[in-house]
Amino acid sequence: MKKFFCRMLPLLTVAIAGCIPAELRFHPLPENPSAPLVVAAFLPLSGSNRIYAEQMKEGLQAAETTINQQQKGISGRRLQVEFFDTAGTAGGTAAALQAARAAGAVAAIAGYDTSEVNLIIAHADALQMPVVIPMATSDFHNQTSAFVYRNCFSDTQQMEVLASYLAFWRQKTAGAIVTDQDGDEEYARGISRNFSQSVTDLGGSITINSMVTAGQLLTEGQLRSLLMTEPQFILITSRGKRAAQLVKQLRDAGFYGIICGPDSWDDAEFIASLNGIDPGECIFTALFNDRNNSPEFTAFKREFRRRFYHYPGACEAQSYDALIFLGIALNRVDNLWDFDRNWRQIVNFPGVAATYTMLKNGGIDRTIYLKSLGVDRTGGVLRPYARISKEMQYSKLRDYQVIE
Repeated sequence: MKKFFCRMLPLLTVAIAGCIPAELRFHPLPENPSAPLVVAAFLPLSGSNRIYAEQMKEGLQAAETTINQQQKGISGRRLQVEFFDTAGTAGGTAAALQAARAAGAVAAIAGYDTSEVNLIIAHADALQMPVVIPMATSDFHNQTSAFVYRNCFSDTQQMEVLASYLAFWRQKTAGAIVTDQDGDEEYARGISRNFSQSVTDLGGSITINSMVTAGQLLTEGQLRSLLMTEPQFILITSRGKRAAQLVKQLRDAGFYGIICGPDSWDDAEFIASLNGIDPGECIFTALFNDRNNSPEFTAFKREFRRRFYHYPGACEAQSYDALIFLGIALNRVDNLWDFDRNWRQIVNFPGVAATYTMLKNGGIDRTIYLKSLGVDRTGGVLRPYARISKEMQYSKLRDYQVIE
């Protein structure tokens, strides 16, 4: 409640006083009306997540072209996205923030993962610029500063959808969690915590939460303890190769129930690392559906393929939508109060990755996808692939409690 009040206090001050405090005003645009409006993209272009950063960069470049060519820029000015490499480190982020300020940036896109985004948004108030998060799903990001917005769902939202699927569609109520301390530990803890809460809120139970040490897999003792509780499903918080290794380990140990995961499973590395085995029934959340046949995504996919010679994925689509929304909210504004008003006018908006409605206090209602794993058995080698199982608007979640 305290964090919520701290986020709202500046905007409440505005409403009461009828004026805009200096701390809520954006830095002024260049006096030259022909000068571009600069948006900073803080990405780990040389960090461990550089592959995802490059994908985000392409999505932002595509949105920049759309805004300049189809929407005639922002506030009558040409949009210019400048990319600043954070390297995914505190030192790299500090240097990138300083460079963005020197470049006259008035707003920012922050990526990729939870830890990297934390380093950026810690400075949002001091920068006095709106920051939009396309990919990182931590619930706490929007409680950090009134300047922080997102177009991705939160950890709470994705875990509520996953828990509801297990409870209402699959009639599964007892499960376990494997929390991986390798990689983005804060992301893993957030997923674990929210999944446990979501399951228990629906009347289910978590029988055990096994912590996996960085660089290690489950020990024999942990596997034995897990299976002795007879879980109907097991959540793994890992991503990429680590997640695939743990899926294999559980199947080899004789677990035949549902294995589930968060949005980080919607990744080529994870899927490719399962080649050669049948992973059994797996279900995970996703920000993006490459089978989407909406006019918005169809047009985006066609133009993206023409320009970059490959089809877009989640990073590209989420980043594209983030910059489009940032452009909408920045139009003809010079303060956070007006920006927030414009942002909340995005209602039932058909983006390329989802349908969005922006809510008060940085909240969001959007499409959440559930994907499962199929197996291609042709060619003599088992090749798992992701397939869409369900999609739902988060605000309609309670309507989906009817068993199909």
